[in-house]
Amino acid sequence: MVRQKIISPFPKRFTDRQWSRFVKQGRDLIQEESRIQFELGDIVLKMAPIVENGARDRGVFTVLDRYADTIGSNVNTLIVYRHVAHAWPPEHRVPGVPWSVHEALDALEDRFEIIQHPPGTAERWTKDMALRRAGRLPNRPLTREEKLDRVRVLTRENEGALGAVEEMIRRPDVAHKVMASPENQRILYRAHHEQRMEAASARFAAAQERDDEDADDPLAHEETPQQVIREPAVDYQRASREVLELIGSGTTFLVDLQRMIPQLHVGEFTDREVRAVLDNHRRIRAALDWCDSALATGDTTVDEELARILAEGDDEP
Repeated sequence: MVRQKIISPFPKRFTDRQWSRFVKQGRDLIQEESRIQFELGDIVLKMAPIVENGARDRGVFTVLDRYADTIGSNVNTLIVYRHVAHAWPPEHRVPGVPWSVHEALDALEDRFEIIQHPPGTAERWTKDMALRRAGRLPNRPLTREEKLDRVRVLTRENEGALGAVEEMIRRPDVAHKVMASPENQRILYRAHHEQRMEAASARFAAAQERDDEDADDPLAHEETPQQVIREPAVDYQRASREVLELIGSGTTFLVDLQRMIPQLHVGEFTDREVRAVLDNHRRIRAALDWCDSALATGDTTVDEELARILAEGDDEP
């Protein structure tokens, strides 16, 4: 067998001979480490055999925990060694292939065949190759999907996800790309709308609670000078035309509803007419949310989702 020459990938730092010597030393140590890991696995597997019929390993943890403390190891490490040793009987272990590769492939039914053939044109297995072949997340993600999977794992908890999102949207380039997606816009609009509705419900509940407390307090109904003399909401002599128009349109709408609702003959409405009124109210609520958001943030732009809602009509036949 002709020995293949190992060429240094860093020619300015190592000669081929130096690199080859370092590679051989490292491989020998990894081989020795793999041998030790398998031998420890065989020992604990002999101490506590794995039952094939699915019965629980009663008392195994207690035994291995005591054994791990005695030899200076970790019980969870020994449990993994035991599992890998069981999945790879000695006759199927491949010399020269690290224990970590055996461990990554241990759940595959055809692992004994797969391990004989490194993927693609690779001459040797790496742990990341084995993890990908087993459908598991590699330690060093390369593809976009692998990177997204890593982020999903790291942000599995809500607290971590919130912190990651807050950190990302502070980057203008990321925020711009996120908001370029109509689907993302819809999600954020819904979340903002639900948040406003929850805040409104909380304010309403607080007002109701104050009313109930006042009903139980007879002194609360006595008029005081402060209650009789109410300050106007705005100074109408100094308020801008835009403010007056906003207040005026809202007041007109409110007065009209107070006048019309008691006189409604709802029983005479058709289903189509009810749907038309409710759909119109949905657009009105969206417009009010838009106005409230503009007042709070100063941003008067219309996103695609809001424009779609405002433009919708009763198109049903």
